[in-house]
Formats: sequence, structure tokens, C-alpha cells
Amino acid sequence: MMEAYKFQVACCLAACLVIGAAGAHHHHREDGKLKPSTGSREDPPTPVAMAGYGVIQRVLGEEFTGSFNLCQIQANAGENDTFELRKSPAGAIELCATNGVALAKGLYWYLRKYCNATVTWGHHGTGDNLDLPSPLPAVPATIRVSSSVKWRYYMNVCTVSYSSVWWDWRRWEREIDWMALHGINLPLAFTGQEYVIADVYNTMGVTEEEMQVYFTGPAFLAWNRMANFRTWAGPLPPDMREQQYSLQLRILERMRQLGMKPVLPGFSGHVPRGIERVFPGIKLQRDMDWAGFGANLSGDYFVEPTDPHFQEIAGAYYTRLAELMGTDHVYNADNFNEMTPSSGDPEYLANVSSAVYQAMKTAAGNASATWVMQGWLFMSGFWSQSRVQAYLNAVPDRNMIVLDLYAEVSPFWAKFHSFYGKPFIWCLLHNFGGRRALYGNLSHIGQAPHHALHAAGSTMIGIGLTPEAIEQNPVVYELMTDTAWHDSAIDVDFWLQEYVERRYRHGGGVLSVHAAWSVLQQSVYGLNWLDRFLGVMHRTPQVTTKSSVRVAYPAMPVQASMTHTSYTRGPENASAYDCAAVTSAWRHLTAGAVQVYTKHGAISGPLSYDLVDTGRQVLVDLHADFVTLANGAYLRWLHDKANVTDELSIVGDTMLTILQDLDALLGTDQNFLLGSWLDDALAMANSSGTEKEIVLLNAKNQITMWGPYMGYLNDYAEKHWSGLVGTYYQERWRLWLNALRSAVASGEPADAKTLESTLEHFQEGWYRSQDLFPASPSGDTLPVSEQLAKKWASAPSTAGFITIKDATIMGHDLHAPTRLVSRDVEQLKLMCAVNPACAGFTSDGFLKSDTGFVTVTPGSDLYIIDRK
Repeated sequence: MMEAYKFQVACCLAACLVIGAAGAHHHHREDGKLKPSTGSREDPPTPVAMAGYGVIQRVLGEEFTGSFNLCQIQANAGENDTFELRKSPAGAIELCATNGVALAKGLYWYLRKYCNATVTWGHHGTGDNLDLPSPLPAVPATIRVSSSVKWRYYMNVCTVSYSSVWWDWRRWEREIDWMALHGINLPLAFTGQEYVIADVYNTMGVTEEEMQVYFTGPAFLAWNRMANFRTWAGPLPPDMREQQYSLQLRILERMRQLGMKPVLPGFSGHVPRGIERVFPGIKLQRDMDWAGFGANLSGDYFVEPTDPHFQEIAGAYYTRLAELMGTDHVYNADNFNEMTPSSGDPEYLANVSSAVYQAMKTAAGNASATWVMQGWLFMSGFWSQSRVQAYLNAVPDRNMIVLDLYAEVSPFWAKFHSFYGKPFIWCLLHNFGGRRALYGNLSHIGQAPHHALHAAGSTMIGIGLTPEAIEQNPVVYELMTDTAWHDSAIDVDFWLQEYVERRYRHGGGVLSVHAAWSVLQQSVYGLNWLDRFLGVMHRTPQVTTKSSVRVAYPAMPVQASMTHTSYTRGPENASAYDCAAVTSAWRHLTAGAVQVYTKHGAISGPLSYDLVDTGRQVLVDLHADFVTLANGAYLRWLHDKANVTDELSIVGDTMLTILQDLDALLGTDQNFLLGSWLDDALAMANSSGTEKEIVLLNAKNQITMWGPYMGYLNDYAEKHWSGLVGTYYQERWRLWLNALRSAVASGEPADAKTLESTLEHFQEGWYRSQDLFPASPSGDTLPVSEQLAKKWASAPSTAGFITIKDATIMGHDLHAPTRLVSRDVEQLKLMCAVNPACAGFTSDGFLKSDTGFVTVTPGSDLYIIDRK
């Protein structure tokens, strides 16, 4: 097996090109005075052309390979990766590029500009619009396009656990093609490293039993690799490690064929505890508690860089890594991810980074090694400027690349003076844990990377996509990858208009579809993560009799816990997110989809996806308001002894019905199914019952409790999936509602500890069960979306309202002390009509219990209910 692999690597490396020189220019040339191609249709295809034909065959189909003439060109002085689309007649497209990635990017450029086509995430191609014209349109004039940056990086070290953990080769093959089409040339390649790690330590004398205690289960390997914690959800069976290693060989081979530089896992000093037995006296340190998991699960061991065993272990690791996976001399290593170094002495920190780099440099004669380091550790207040400078300056500038991981919100390149001379990549983090919401500041993304690139003294050399999880908000990532191929800020208004026209097979020309996106652009797609309201559906409910509690509901005795984050849902930020805008967008998008279906008899996969995703956001937001109303009723009973039995019953039932309907909507689209996630996990397991139990526990626990108990990371990786909403989130809110109803019936306040114990018992039982869920959609998206939009985004016929302009009521708020987030008048009418205690509401989102004292309030309209 090893000799066969070495032969594959040799062939692959011979076919790959060295990535072009630094110094970025992006330009279109239409004068025809271009460097001639090094290949033509009559010449034998170069490896670059062969890689390009492979992408065409896999993405478009074999029948399209004859419609393209692909060839290889050389970059001009000062150019990065470059492609040319040459003037050519219809059906005979001539495309040439400097390497496979640039060729694929040129192909995607052609598909978008001339065919109104797109390729985005989606199960089984449901995110694609590849309804191509026949013959393929001509290229009217030759253009030459170069990337404005040398590197386009992809993936976060967490993405491999939150998104790609269960992928097979078919799914990886599609993702690599997606990378190439979007111009990615520096992808993270972390799959299968446990096979290498176990091999190295077993050879040194660490036992298999000690390795099993060291490794976590497959869904938690990202944090095991960063030494955050160990053991949980394991073991990691040897055959699973070998399976992932075999998959990694195919991943690396394809990446290298396309001219990418895979970033392999480096050695940063993290070791299993068994190494202490193998090397008595070795100097180790550990961080005792990560994310509240305690000493039994968190705090892996770290070899002190000054200990001679550091270089010995690192040397063995890099040698074996090169033997098993080949090398492109680019490695990722993160020493202190969400951990505090044992010393703040700049000399100590310099010794750490120097030791990590020296190991890369000297192992296997790897003098040209490049260390790719995530800048996430600098989020900690520990890292002062002097400490950061000491840590970075111990490595030569040419041998390190810093990923400014969260640059769209916290750009450290500015704070740390372009990382004191180190080349850096401006990265878009955007998503945490795969949590679902519509958001992303498109205008900022279109401008900020270019500002950083052209800032005085900037050492920026690339852009990066570093979300913790992918397969969400595709518009954000389409835009971000485009920034690397423009030499100035992008006109987002024009760009988004083209995006809509390309995304939908027929809907791009429907005015209501464009209206939907215009509303979204001005609301949720004008906000960063910290501005977003994520709802409370996925958060563990709590009750307390205290007058002031933390985080989610300030000054409220009943709350939805947000223990994993500090983002609030209080009056101070409620106005940052306009729920009414998303509701309006859902109405427009549904109306547009109806027009498309009426004319063409079907809607495309991307339009179906966006209908579900927008409707999902509306129902999640509406559910949060009904939680607030149920909570308000309980509060009035608790403090004023009000009779709220009927109110709590009706409002509570409506709250649960919303989740039931949400589950049905999600179930109509392949991309929103819990069953797909579980089926993919089961496909990794062998036929033994033990491995199936392991992967199911991993798959279910990660998206719910994230560990063995309801701690800091509980619900961190929540998902809005059919099956999960209906059997997990809905049931938790039912238990919460039952606690409130029982309290009102008994006359005794709900007991927080009793509810917490009940919820924890339920949650553990859910993730430990072997229950499976449908992996195929049920029902048609459009009629379900139509029905639910009418039900939840329209005023009911059961009540009328008298409108008084520029007025409000000074009466009691039914949801006090927290205001509702909805400002949509139709939805406010719905909430008031449903609630028997509601006498009216104001247009700025306050439901009132009486209408006795009306005051003049410019800009706020008053609606008094007239129950029929």
C-alpha cells in the first residue's frame, strides 16, 4: 500500500504547478494582445487542462467536455493566478489558465457571466442552477482576469467536525470542485490525521489503550486536536482511523491535481498522557479546565518547547506524516487555542513559537516549511502587543502566515500592526457551530478586504473563508470568494442583482423575488453576527423566582438560557434586527415562487431552499415572541396573582404549534433534515453495533448537549432541522410550559431545579437513543410555504382592529418587561387576536392589556381589537 501511495504522490506532484508569485493585479484585457497559449486543441492536454476537463465532467457532465478547449498559460510579471476567456464562437469556448484552480475559476466565471448559472451548497446538487443554454453562448471578447491576492484559504479547524465529519469521498469530491470553482488554492486538509498520530505514538511505546483515552469520538476531534479535551464520545476505533486515512489520500490527490496547496496538520506539542511513561522526566504542562469540562475530560498535555523531547517527537511525527500523506510544506499548528499559556514572559512565548517552527523546518529536510496559524488565540485578553510581537517575531516572516480569523468583526491586522510584518490572510468567520440564521454584512464584505489589502504597511496576501460550519447563507460566501478576483471594492447592489438572476432558473426575472432580496439586503444582510437575534427555540428553557437574571431575558423570572454566549435579546438590541423585514421577504419570495410554478410547472432547488430558509427564520422569530407572551402571563400571575389560566393555555399551545409547523416546513427540503445527518454518520460505521452506537451518540450529542451535561456548550451547535425541531426543541418547550401551567394550577412558583433535572434527563435520553429520522423530504415546499405564510404572516379573520394614528396606550404590557421583536403589523394583529388578554397593540411592538388611557405619540400607531 505504501509503495503504491508513493507512486501516486510522485505522479501527482509532477503534475502540479508552483503557485504564482506575489503582487496582485486584476484586470480585463480586450485588445487581443495576450501571451499565446502553451497548448491547443491539437496538442496533448497538459496536466492543468486534464484537471480542468475533470471539473467540467463532474460538474456539468461528460457531454460538455467537447464544448471547451482548455490550455495552460504562464502568468505575466506581477500576476497571481490568472485565467483567460478567449473570443470564441458559440459551443467552442476557449479557456486557458495558469493552473487547475484558475482554470476552474475561469469556468465558473463563464458559467455565471454568460450562462446565468451557479454552483452552491446543497444536498445532491439542490443548490445548483445548471440549466445551461444550448449551444453554450459565445465569448464576445477576450478577457484576462488575475486574482488580486496570492492565497485563497478555506476552512476552520472546527469545520471538519461541524460539517465534514461524516463526508464520504463523493461528498468530498463535490466540495473540492466547489473550492476550485470558487478559486480556493489553500485548503485545510485535516482528515485522517489520527491514523498518523496513533502510528507515531504506538511506535514510541504508547499503548492502544492509552491512545483510546486520548482520542475523542469522531464528532469532537477538532477540539481533541487542539488539546481542549479528550475521551468524550469515544472510543475512536482503529478501523475508523484507517478508513479516514484512506479518504485523506483521495482528498490530497485531487487537491494537488488541481494545483491546490493542502494545509496539513502540524505538531504543536500536544501529546497523550502515555508519553510521560515512555519518556520519564519529560516536561509537560496542561490547562486543567476547558469550557467547564473539568480535569477528567479537558486539559491534554503539552510538551514544554525547551524540553529536548519536543523536537524528537516532532521529528518523528513530520517524518511519518510525509511518508503517509506527502507534503506541500504547509502546516497548521495552534498552540493555545482557547487556553492560557503557563507563562506570560515574552521570552517563553518566543521559545514556544520558535520550537514549533524549528520542528517544521528541520524535520525531513523541510527547510521551506510555512506555518499557517489561526489568529483566534489573540481574542484572549492575555495577548498584549508585546506578547503577540514576541510570539510572532520568533519565526521568519517568509515562513509564517497568520489567519486573521474573525476579520469581518475583529480585525487584528489593524490592532497588531499587520502582525508585525507577518503575511496575513483576511478571513471571514461568520458562523459559529452551524447555528442557523439569516445574516451577513454584504456591504462590509464587499469593501473591507480591499481596504485591508491596500492599507499603508499592509502585509495581507490572501482572503479566507473560516466559518465553523458551512452549508448556510450561500450568498455570503459567493460574495466573499468574488472579492479575491476584483482589484477594488465590489458594488454590492449590482452584484446582488446578478446573484439573484443567476441563482434561480426562472425566478431571477420575477419582480417579487428581487423585492424579497432587496428587503433582505437592507435588513439581515446588512448586519454582522453580533447584531443578530437568533431566537430562543433552540435554547434550554429555565425558570427562576429571582427578580433579575442573566443574559437572555434581563429582569425576567422566566428565561431561555443562553449559557454558551453573551448575545442578548433585550430592548437594548432588539431594534438592531427587523423581524418585519424577513416576514415581508417571505411573502415576496412565496409570491414569486407561485408565479414561477404557474408558468413553468416547477421551482428550482435554490428557490425551494430559500423559501424554507426565509420561512424558517420567520417562524423562529414568531416563536420567540410567543415565548415572551407566555412568560409575561406567568409573571402577572406570579407578581399580581392575575388569572392567566386560559391565556397561558392558548398562548402556550400556539407557541408549540409554531414549532410543529416549522418542523413540517423544514421537512420539505433535503437540506434541513436531521435524518440526513444521522444517515451520513451511520455510513461511516462498520457493520458492528458498537460503531453504530458510537457514531449516533456523536452525531446527536454534538448538536444538542455538546458534552456529557448541560454546561457551557449546551446548544452551541444547534440546528434547525426537521426531526430535531419536532422531537427535541418542541418537547423541551412543552416541558417548560407544563412547569408554568402546573405552577399556576397549584399556586406554587415553578421550581428551577426540578425543571432543570427534568430537561437534563430528557436531553440525555434523546441523544443516547438509537432513534432514526427520515432522510428524504416529505411534502412539497411551495404549497407548505404558501399555507404557513398565510397562517403566520397574515392577520386572522377572527378579529378586526380600529386604528388610531400617532397614539399609544399607557396600560400594562402583556409581555413586560421584555418587548416583542416583531414590528410586522399583520403578525402583531395575529398575536393580539390569539391572546385573550390583549386589548390592543402599538405598531412599535407592545401588546396591551387595556385601552383606558390613550396618549399622543408621533410615529406610533395604536390598534384596538374588535373581537368578532
